[in-house]
Amino acid sequence: MPRIRLIILTLAVAITATCAHAAELEIPPPAKPKDLSVFANQPNCMRWTDECVNCTRGTDGKGPTCSNPGFACQPKPIRCMGDAPRSEPQTK
Repeated sequence: MPRIRLIILTLAVAITATCAHAAELEIPPPAKPKDLSVFANQPNCMRWTDECVNCTRGTDGKGPTCSNPGFACQPKPIRCMGDAPRSEPQTK
């Protein structure tokens, strides 16, 4: 019986020692995200969406206002939903 305990103890130590080496692996830092964001202002568009986030440009020159995405939403390509108003040429 003491021999079985010695074998079990030896196996436990060996397994524990090999698990400790796995924890010492170096994890590389995450890559920089792409700058393709729905939150970036679309220059010729008043309203745009990626089907997860809806953004509207402010009329007073401030940055866009965007909604919060749902946690399970899968974004699609950004599309314009309303063009920016064009200034009318003034005639005399």
